[in-house]
Amino acid sequence: MDGDRKRGQDVEADAAEWVIRSNERPLDEAERAAFEAWLRRDPAHRTAFENAHATWIGLAVLRHEAEAGASSSRHLAETPMPASPPRVSPRLRMAAALAATLALVLGAGVLYRVGDPFVAMTSDYRTAPAEVRTITLADGSTVELGPASAISIQFSDDVRQVTLLAGDAFFTATPRQGPELRPFAVRTQGGVTRALGTRFVIENMGPEVQVTAVEHRIEVSVSDERQRASSVVLSPGETVAYAPEGPLGPVRHTDAAGAAAWRRGLLVFDAVPLRSVVTKLNRYRRGRIVIMSPALAERRVSGVFAADDLNEVVETIATELNARTVAAPPFVTLLF
Repeated sequence: MDGDRKRGQDVEADAAEWVIRSNERPLDEAERAAFEAWLRRDPAHRTAFENAHATWIGLAVLRHEAEAGASSSRHLAETPMPASPPRVSPRLRMAAALAATLALVLGAGVLYRVGDPFVAMTSDYRTAPAEVRTITLADGSTVELGPASAISIQFSDDVRQVTLLAGDAFFTATPRQGPELRPFAVRTQGGVTRALGTRFVIENMGPEVQVTAVEHRIEVSVSDERQRASSVVLSPGETVAYAPEGPLGPVRHTDAAGAAAWRRGLLVFDAVPLRSVVTKLNRYRRGRIVIMSPALAERRVSGVFAADDLNEVVETIATELNARTVAAPPFVTLLF
């Protein structure tokens, strides 16, 4: 079942890419041949392409409605305002919001395939959406990468350094003993985590990074925007968060197993802001979930969810928060 779902997502991503490419400019002869070969390979490919194309046309209509609404607004601004200004329909407001958001997403269609180009170029190891992968480093340490995650390796004579460029990672560091005397450190968004023991997990939660000690101790240090350094030593079951160029947050006790539940195909949230939840969910799909309201983004989410059925996860969260969704698969799902 999981394999069928992943194949379906890959087909949808391929179809979306062909729609975007064919609408940017006419396909050349080689591209046309490749496209026709792709269509012949499986009847499902043609169906996926037709669905993606229909979505693209629908988005063009929405964009037209949004532009018409904007034109009307400009016209109203240039004429005397009546005592009671005309109301813009909720449908038009949603059309405008959907069109604007989708224009951004569709304009970056390459992200469905390779993700952030900077990450793609600078990483030594990375995972695709929904993929979990374990890497063994030269010193015997292991890094289990979460979905849509990436690292680069900078080992030298003095230090074993890893940079977590995106996503989540569970580290098991080879201890400093015997012939291995170099410290093991992980850099992420301006902070440094040093292994004083062996096992820890680092999660990129949108604007924040969360670091949790799982086995033995770790030291987390940052420098804030005024270059003032601060650090804290975490024992197993303790976690701390920080934002780029920001101070360390308070040390909290947590379920260390829950912090890395993604290794078991689970997503565990304990009063986590929806913005951070969506950051996590977006690593499991090529399309994007977008929150349309800043107030909604700060609402808290708690629960344990299976990572293999994201549509159900989104609907459950929307119901719990009394929110609504609009989907234009495989491109984007809006929460508002």
